[in-house]
Amino acid sequence: MYNYVTDSVKLHNTLMVLMEISLILELWILFSRIMREEKLKKMVSIGVLFFSSFCVMCVFLNDHRYQIGDNNHPSCMIDVPVWTLFAGMFLLLLSLCLLIRKEIIVCRKSISFWSVKETIDNVPCGVCVSDPLGRIVLSNKKMRELGRKLTGEALQNYEDLKIVLGGGKIISGITKLSEESSVFYLSDNTVWMFQEYMLSESELEGYIQTVAFDISEIYYNSEKIRMNNEKLEVLNKKLKKMYAQIDDSIREQETLKMKMQVHDSFGRSLLTIRRMLESHKETDHMENQLEILKQSVYILSGITQDDPDKQYQETIRHAQKLGVSVEIEGEICEEAKVALITDKAIRECVTNCIRHAHGSKVYVQSYKILEGWKIRITNDGENPKEGSKEGGGLSALREAVEREGGQMITRFAPRFLLVLELPLGGTED
Repeated sequence: MYNYVTDSVKLHNTLMVLMEISLILELWILFSRIMREEKLKKMVSIGVLFFSSFCVMCVFLNDHRYQIGDNNHPSCMIDVPVWTLFAGMFLLLLSLCLLIRKEIIVCRKSISFWSVKETIDNVPCGVCVSDPLGRIVLSNKKMRELGRKLTGEALQNYEDLKIVLGGGKIISGITKLSEESSVFYLSDNTVWMFQEYMLSESELEGYIQTVAFDISEIYYNSEKIRMNNEKLEVLNKKLKKMYAQIDDSIREQETLKMKMQVHDSFGRSLLTIRRMLESHKETDHMENQLEILKQSVYILSGITQDDPDKQYQETIRHAQKLGVSVEIEGEICEEAKVALITDKAIRECVTNCIRHAHGSKVYVQSYKILEGWKIRITNDGENPKEGSKEGGGLSALREAVEREGGQMITRFAPRFLLVLELPLGGTED
């Protein structure tokens, strides 16, 4: 049977390498338990195992030197079979691997100083804790990086950082964005906000915790919103100005359209009358053409007809052709200016009744008051839509009423109502 001493040098080297591996594993387990502050019993047990393995390693070295004739000491394992040594090494390595696996599991589930330090270094925000004398007792990697950017040197004393956070000694490339809070724009185009907290625990009284947050995304988004708001404000002013000009534009367009229609009617009437005069024929249409011509002159010049009743009758007849009946209640004013404006109001209300209210009747109440005349006009059509307001025709009528010293009131809820208050003996042009 082979023993360790009589075996080959290669076998000796193999056993010693395996023993060295076991020593390294035992030393790792010992340091792990010391760092985790394990119970003394567990640390002593692995220490005894390490010392025993070290003694066995010394025996291997002694017998190896004895076998090659370089040692005068007697052999300790001359009668120990080789297979016994290999079996013991196998069991030792197997047990060490199981212990290491158990240690790794325990380390992952337990909290130590190193795990806390690693966790703080991995958080995206900066964390710094200083004692009442300003000495930094804890600082993670991000806060050290920010401290170097803000102060230009390594962060060693919290007072240096506090001066910068207060707005003093700001180095080139750093901009403080807010006077009320510690918000800084750094040279790498990032924005950081710093906040201080006094720790309230009794054993930590006087300690200051400083936290830095990356608010770059919030800052740039707020800047985009601010720029968009400025653009919207400019656009809103332009829209308000445009809306203010819409009524004038619509009024001018409707006035131009009316004048073109009257101009065409005026021209056709003159042409028809000319042909009749050239042919020296008295036809039944002559009177009709003269009436149309007279109405055109009335619209263009603003001069009423001599007979107010006839004027109102012409308006009523024109409304009936359009499918709207005009019901007048009360006394009709014969004063020229009042009659002209009243007639214009009836015509405008008839148009609006057809176009917007889709009604078939227009009601007119006219009665005399102390200051002059009061005219109320409404219809049987649909209720005006929410947000309805005066158009070009009503706006033009309002100008005519106010020019004569009167007042005009329009209501769109719940039903349309037009009220005119016209003085007697209106102002003459």
